[in-house]
Amino acid sequence: MAWPDGRDIQLRDLVLGKELGTGGQGKVCDLRRAGDGYVYKEYFASGVNGAALQRLVELPGEMRQADRDGLLRQAAWPLARVLDGGEVKGFVMRKIPKEFYGRTASKPRPRELQYLLYEPKAMWGDITPPEADGRLEIVRRAVALFRLLHSQRLVVGDVSMNNLLWSPAGDVFLLDCDGIRETGTRPVLEQPSTPDWDDPEQPATGPDLDTDRYKLALLVARVLTRTSALRPGGVVECVPGVPERIAGEVAARFADAARPRGLRPDAAHWARALDERGVIELDPLPPVRRPPSLPQAPLDGGRGQRPMIRLPPS
Repeated sequence: MAWPDGRDIQLRDLVLGKELGTGGQGKVCDLRRAGDGYVYKEYFASGVNGAALQRLVELPGEMRQADRDGLLRQAAWPLARVLDGGEVKGFVMRKIPKEFYGRTASKPRPRELQYLLYEPKAMWGDITPPEADGRLEIVRRAVALFRLLHSQRLVVGDVSMNNLLWSPAGDVFLLDCDGIRETGTRPVLEQPSTPDWDDPEQPATGPDLDTDRYKLALLVARVLTRTSALRPGGVVECVPGVPERIAGEVAARFADAARPRGLRPDAAHWARALDERGVIELDPLPPVRRPPSLPQAPLDGGRGQRPMIRLPPS
């Protein structure tokens, strides 16, 4: 049986390698031996919502095969909880694939979305932002990933320039997936909102599918315009090479993101806006012409009467 298989793992059974990174809620360590290809995220805080984490572990097994494969290929999804006795300490997830790394002037670094929002710098090393075609492919795949998550009623919550990675081929890889939750449920831990990526109309109950839609609009427009702080209502000037039709659709959908909650464009709207083939507007169908009423033949008789044929006497 493959490891991890979804069952809880005791911390004492893991062989930890070097620490790979530290964030506000926990640290990530490499795993050795049986954990090759996987990493362990350990939470700093206690009070982890263990039931919510277990639910995330279970969800891929309930999806169709194609959806499950797409999710696990594009996301650092929680694959098994890690316990210390009976306390939930963290979880095991897939290691970031090598194609999402680049080498800066000092060391290898993940290709975060932030590299697409600014003019290139020498210190970025071989992390070279793509031109228009590459940017379009990245946002299309990001939109497809959001569409998949939202079809499962899953809320991403914290969308930012740091937790979505991209590859030169246009693939995307989502981090911090333990912050995702099912609609109407509590997350594993309360998630912060990244400055400049907040939804000004987020409800007091926290992020939901509608706040995700607002943040997806920020993601698409900012990548295609190479800007880090563009908001709906601002001028959308796409990088050179974006087809005129797509640029116009992006500007229109981005303006729609400023509409009231419930009226913002969803991932399906963005998929159509970014489609190379465009949306074909058809003329309305002409009115249906009904055939004229024909006079009744003598044999037809009146309404409600049976037709009669008179025969000559024999």
